[in-house]
Formats: sequence, structure tokens, C-alpha cells
Amino acid sequence: MKRKVIKQGHNTLTVTLPRKWCDRFNVKGGDEIEIEERGSSLILGSENGICLDKVEIDVTGLDRSSIMFYIRSVYRRGFDEIIVRFNNPYTHHYRVEQKKKVVSVIHQEVNRLVGVELIEQKNDFCVIKDVSGDSFKDFDIILRKVFLLIADALNDMVTGAKESKAVLIEEIEEKHDIITKFISYCLRLLNKGGYTDYRKTMFLYAIIECLDIITDITKYAARDLLAYNKKLKKETLDVLNLIKISFTNFYELFYKFDLKKFSKLNEIRDGVLKGIDTLPKKVPETELVLVTDMEHILEIIREISGTRMGLEY
Repeated sequence: MKRKVIKQGHNTLTVTLPRKWCDRFNVKGGDEIEIEERGSSLILGSENGICLDKVEIDVTGLDRSSIMFYIRSVYRRGFDEIIVRFNNPYTHHYRVEQKKKVVSVIHQEVNRLVGVELIEQKNDFCVIKDVSGDSFKDFDIILRKVFLLIADALNDMVTGAKESKAVLIEEIEEKHDIITKFISYCLRLLNKGGYTDYRKTMFLYAIIECLDIITDITKYAARDLLAYNKKLKKETLDVLNLIKISFTNFYELFYKFDLKKFSKLNEIRDGVLKGIDTLPKKVPETELVLVTDMEHILEIIREISGTRMGLEY
């Protein structure tokens, strides 16, 4: 769009801001905006996020997991108020084959979200509201915590399996909830205001969503490992350890770009795939399923390594 430059006084030139842009980012008279000089261009930015007032969703008939994901998705989208309606006070939890109160499920999910609270609760609806205001300054700190917590969870899995310490594996479920909370907040911040360098927003969003999948894979593998309740074969432990090392390498690569590290990630991945091909004759079927599921983490790391390249340029 084009804007006419207006001369005011001897040395001052002004331009007007587009109304739609101001409404979208809740910019009002007297607010401060950031202006970055980039060659012949000036980049304007607001510390305010996209103004998404409220949304109303109906979770009637949905199971427990679907309700939680639905609430999480609109939270990540950036809405400041979420009205959740339901006609039936109970929902089904398929994994444990039990009925759960919808309100309890909503409470559980809200506890996994940063900056919002359940401010109103009735027989057939609840209201979730942002009570803190989102701080874009927290993004980089929280994203690093996500990386560190995932690395800790993978380390707990390997150490717990190797030393038969079930307590370490049990803690992965709790770490999953914390990681999910931080991931949701990071995605919410990106949706509401974008990254400080707006060109990196899309790449960061893709990487963080993949970190979410890695977290889920680790959680489900931990559950399977606890149910198996047997000491793993050395070959299985070796594969799990290489997956852990691969994620640590990607974490280091993410914060310190080095093309040579990409080759190392591919070397580990191909080595694990070759090792898995030999496992059917060496380990029980349950362990083979476990390492095959965990191997998906290497495929995800390979994909987001390419995304990381794009982030660099």
C-alpha cells in the first residue's frame, strides 16, 4: 500500500498508519511503535499482539483428549477469552475407559496453559480468560527451556532403562505437561505478534510444532517402557542412546549454526536405521516396536534440520 508523506514544520515528515493494521495490533494514539531501518525500507512493529478478543467453542460429544486439544488450539491461536459450551456434563476418556467430568477436563487443560485462568464456571459452559497479558520478551527464554526439558526427558528414558530406575521414566509424563505448556505459549506468542524478525516466524513455528511431536513420542514410549517392565537388551539401549545424542546435537546446532553438524545428524540417523534392521533377531518384539516408534524422532530431526537452514538465511 502507498501512503503520502506529510510535511509538518521545517524538519518533520509524517505518514499515517493503516487503520486495519492499528486495529489488528491494538495500536492507539500515544502508543509507542518500533521502527527499524533496513536499507531503503523502514520496518514498523508493535509490541502489542494481534487483538483477538474472544471465541466460543462447543465441545458437546467430544472425548476427553479432543476437548483438551480443541481448547489448546484456540489458545495457541491467540484468543484472549475462550467460552467453552457443552450439553453433557460428562465425556469419555478412551485410554482408561472411564467417564470424566467435562469441567474437570477443562480445568486440567487450563492448568497446562500459561497466563490464562478459568474465571467462570456454570452447568453448561466455562469461560477461560487471559489474566496476565502475553510478554513477547519471554519467547527466547522459554524456547530454550523447551529444548533443555526434552533433552532431560530423553536422558531420563535412557538412564532409567539402563539402570532400572522406573522413577526417572515416570517423571517423563510430568515433564511432558510442562513442555507442552511452554510450547503452547511459544506458539501463542508467534500467532499474536510474530517473532522479532518477522521473516523467521514461519520457520520457528514449524520447528516448535515438531518439538511438540517429539515430546509426545517420548511420553508414549515412556508409558510403553513402564508397561514392559523388563531390562532392555544392550542393542535397544544403544539405539535409544543414539536418539538422545541426535537430539542434543540438533539443540546445539539450533543455537550455534554449523553445517558440519548436519552431516553428523545424518550419520547417526543412517546408523540407527541399519542397526534396527538387525534387531528382529536380537531383541524381543516389544523392544523392536519401542525403538521403531522412537526412531521417528530422528526423521523429525532430519526435517527440522532443513528448516533450521532456512532460519539461518
